[in-house]
Amino acid sequence: MPVPDRILIVLTFWSLAFMPSLILSAREHHSEIPEKTPLSESEFRSQYAHAMKKFKDAYRNIECRAECQSLFDDPNDPSTKKRYDFSAHVLAKGKSIVAEQNYAAETPLGGIYSNEIVCATPDYAFELDKTRPGNPYLLTSVTHISTEHLRTRLRIIMGHYKDTYLYAAGSLDGCLFEEIIQKPSFSVTKLERVPPQKEEAEQLVALDFKVTEDPWAISSGHIVFAPDRNWAVLEFQYRCDYSDTDYSTYIGRNTYASTQKHEIPVPDKCEHEQTHYHADMLPISETFSAKLSSISFGTVDDSVFRLSNYGLPDTPLTAPRPATNNLMQWFLIGNGLLLALIVLWVGLQRFRSSRFLEGQSADVR
Repeated sequence: MPVPDRILIVLTFWSLAFMPSLILSAREHHSEIPEKTPLSESEFRSQYAHAMKKFKDAYRNIECRAECQSLFDDPNDPSTKKRYDFSAHVLAKGKSIVAEQNYAAETPLGGIYSNEIVCATPDYAFELDKTRPGNPYLLTSVTHISTEHLRTRLRIIMGHYKDTYLYAAGSLDGCLFEEIIQKPSFSVTKLERVPPQKEEAEQLVALDFKVTEDPWAISSGHIVFAPDRNWAVLEFQYRCDYSDTDYSTYIGRNTYASTQKHEIPVPDKCEHEQTHYHADMLPISETFSAKLSSISFGTVDDSVFRLSNYGLPDTPLTAPRPATNNLMQWFLIGNGLLLALIVLWVGLQRFRSSRFLEGQSADVR
């Protein structure tokens, strides 16, 4: 048999011998690749609502510390470009929260103070500051929550510190996604699972949405969730349209430890970037980053929400007498005076009438 024919027979034999194993190996490798299973909006809403309930139950009493950095850049006024480094200690229990910020350098208010405390409860809110680290705290404002306007202020105070630090896993730069998704004009434009890009990576879920007729002016956005981390937010971007020429864009990223000690994830690092666009102006940008540490549950005491915890008397926290009582008092006083004037007027009229009648009788005589 010629040599070429022998080589051909040998190659054919080995191909037939190893082809089944190659096909089997390819099938096994293909089976290891996770399939991109569809995810319906109703399924997502159900799972996310369950995750948020679990999230809130775990966060009833929590505190953390953070090392933060903030940069403001307005190219329209280069003198306003500043960087601020500060540490933060945030404590929350129930519906109350207090945040202490210690600035390493000049503060956003032009270096007026070096330390700031902001506290908000359902009954009152107060702010403290000190000009130098060694000085005592000074009370700068006290607000008693009694009107819708003041309740909105409370919400802003709580949202800023709670959602930026403690609730970062469920918020978009201070806006809880749980509240955004409940808006009547909210709609999902795209929802899909994202397969892992490498071995041992977790499967993610990406969602695109839009919102119309929103008082917050949020118009559209994109979020990436980690379902295996109680649907924690990994990254997001959204846009707020205020007018045809004025709008803002928000971008954020949360980094989590590979091995979370807590069942409900808390980011190791949060990074936010805002860019504001206005007609006939260069874009104004703000960046913020925070490295979280010393996270603990069940350690917050009620005393941290009182002025006495910071060396001041608690007297200003006592709610003033309701304004309705004062109004009622003035109303009763006014009615009393009016009644007295009516009685006096009637008496005068009777007196004049009697004098008139006496005069007429005298004339007749």
